[in-house]
Amino acid sequence: MTKRKALVTGGAGFIGSHLTKLLSENKYDVVVYDDLSNGSGVKNIPKNVKIIKESILNIKKFRNACRNVDVVFHLAVKPLTMSFDKPEEVIEVNDYGTYLVAKICTELRCKMIHVSSSEAYGTALSLPMKEEHPFFPHTIYAGSKAASELYVRGFQKSEGLKMVIVRPFNSYGEYMRSDTYSAAIPKFFNRISRNQSPIIHGTGRQTRDFTYVEDTCQGIILADQNKNAIGDTFNIGQGKEISVKQIAKIMSEKYQEITKKELKLSLQYDNPRKGDVMRHLADISHARKILGYKPTISLDEGIERYIKWRLSGDS
Repeated sequence: MTKRKALVTGGAGFIGSHLTKLLSENKYDVVVYDDLSNGSGVKNIPKNVKIIKESILNIKKFRNACRNVDVVFHLAVKPLTMSFDKPEEVIEVNDYGTYLVAKICTELRCKMIHVSSSEAYGTALSLPMKEEHPFFPHTIYAGSKAASELYVRGFQKSEGLKMVIVRPFNSYGEYMRSDTYSAAIPKFFNRISRNQSPIIHGTGRQTRDFTYVEDTCQGIILADQNKNAIGDTFNIGQGKEISVKQIAKIMSEKYQEITKKELKLSLQYDNPRKGDVMRHLADISHARKILGYKPTISLDEGIERYIKWRLSGDS
């Protein structure tokens, strides 16, 4: 049986590396296309997978990389936190980069799985959030993700691009970046592991739908494998709402349980983060019905896996 040939932009990043690994296990012939500006997941990529170190902004190199490819999974992106100090870079990669990816996929007749973000929705106007929920971005990053979807949709409508859009909700797990631009969970671990109180921005009552990265990637792969998904958009989440301060407490308790250390930590509160959304909860019924998507890793198990991985020294 001929393997399906896939190219993963941003395949050396957090979600991208997990996706690359799962694609390889699902008998895809995978190539990673990544400029390695982040590369938090390089060690997670199987040894037999080719890595092309290049930017999606180099259209000539990207076109050559996409020849004879069946599907492009597009995850190359600059993160939300970077949009506060380097907004031009975020717009260039997230918007113009996506335009170039859609252009080449259209030209070479590759299918495109565009990995967007729930951030494009902004704060929930109704719960749970369906795919029809309007865009109300709170940051340059969120705006770039909303705009990028419109470029992809435009290529579909005008040029016949075969595409699927997926909107992950707050993925977490091993190989998340833990640097300046990291998300809440790595930052909480960094503090707790040093016996320092987790810092909560705002009240901590803001909620998220945290989804373990392997569940996210299963949803992305299903979006390629189901022919009925073409031209459609899918929320990929856990379908459960939890507050940020609850996450911090769970991480502190789980860390102490795993390490057998007793820490006397209270939550430390700081100013609200710019552009923070207040509530997020995915309605995943559409993905369940069309894709057969079903998240399997509970938050408790996912947090335990993440903490054990950080403690292992592989991070």
